[in-house]
Amino acid sequence: MSTKFTKEELKSPDQVTKTLREGFVWTTTHSKIVITAVFAFIVIGGGMALMNYLSHKKDAETQGKYFALEKAYTEKKRGFDEALRAEVTAAAAKDKKNAPVVDPSKKPTGDIQKDYGTVITGFEALLNESPKTTAGQMAALNLSDIYVSYKMYDEAMASLNKVEAGLNKSDLTSGLVWMQMGNILADKGDCKGAVSKWDAIVASKSFSYAHNEAKLRQGLCYESMNDTAKAEQLYTEVAKNTDAQNADAAATREAAKYLRLLKAKQNL
Repeated sequence: MSTKFTKEELKSPDQVTKTLREGFVWTTTHSKIVITAVFAFIVIGGGMALMNYLSHKKDAETQGKYFALEKAYTEKKRGFDEALRAEVTAAAAKDKKNAPVVDPSKKPTGDIQKDYGTVITGFEALLNESPKTTAGQMAALNLSDIYVSYKMYDEAMASLNKVEAGLNKSDLTSGLVWMQMGNILADKGDCKGAVSKWDAIVASKSFSYAHNEAKLRQGLCYESMNDTAKAEQLYTEVAKNTDAQNADAAATREAAKYLRLLKAKQNL
């Protein structure tokens, strides 16, 4: 996402707001990648804590239900993504005769119930049954991801709210839930609420891997709330945190860009 502007663009609040908005959309999308990667880590290398967790029959059954639902969701989403990519390829092809043919039945309809109805029902059942388990938290995260893709932010927050009472400041899934809650509140325009969710991440040493990204998002929110001093402070902290353990290099680069943009606006 580029943050290079002309003087005319810097003077336009609409352009700045658009940039901030794009930042929030990027972080919401990015969080799905993080969720997938971290959950793979939990499954493959979670160590004794996860083994003990799975040793209990009820928890193992709950985890098994989640894996089946996650598999169904992943396969359905992959099919939609492939169909949409094929459609883009076909539209861009110069040789229309040899362009890929897209089966309309394989594309998302835009109706969330037609596209993901059975998956949503399954995730919601698991979430309501076991909201304080890792499986329940992951179900909530996947539900929120589906709802956000259809711009159903209230429904996304409702799913995450069901697991918030069981979160703690030491496990990875809790950090991902708070991160996603902040993303959604920011997309809804509630930056004050978003900052409070990201505060839970910044305050915990266990979430050090996400400190840079959380602070960057907070900076974007403070700037949108016209608290440029706080935004500058956060951008500076992240931009300088290149040598810290688990520092998010992408967030560091973005922070440096936003810091330059902020100073350019101040100098006009």
